[in-house]
Amino acid sequence: METIANTTEINAPLAKVREAITTTAGHRGWWTLDADIGARAGDTARVRFEKAPPMALTFRIDRVDDHGLVWTCTGHENNAEWLETRLTITLAPHAGGTRVELAHSDWRARTEMFERCTGGWRYFMDSLKAYVETGTGTPHVGPR
Repeated sequence: METIANTTEINAPLAKVREAITTTAGHRGWWTLDADIGARAGDTARVRFEKAPPMALTFRIDRVDDHGLVWTCTGHENNAEWLETRLTITLAPHAGGTRVELAHSDWRARTEMFERCTGGWRYFMDSLKAYVETGTGTPHVGPR
């Protein structure tokens, strides 16, 4: 299995970063405007992207707490490669703010989609940092 990994340091308190990664409003600020995020383990998170090819993903929220989150992809439209992959975002206090470690694991192979997502996660981690630090991220824009 393959894993995409990315780490960034955000100059903001852990609680502020946690809000950005665990709420619908937060995800709409940095990942995609078309998001509906559950609040507790067992809930569902849904995100949609309208660029070619359009894609929708459904996740089971396995864990959400002060240390981050773990989601498992349980459904998709137009991107079967995401199915059963696991998204883990870990938060830890760091000098001046919060260290964010993202791991998108359980990819079956290093395909073109895997490589596109590797670059995509770099972009969205920068968007998360900008959103938390300045209030303005660069999420995917699509209809809600």
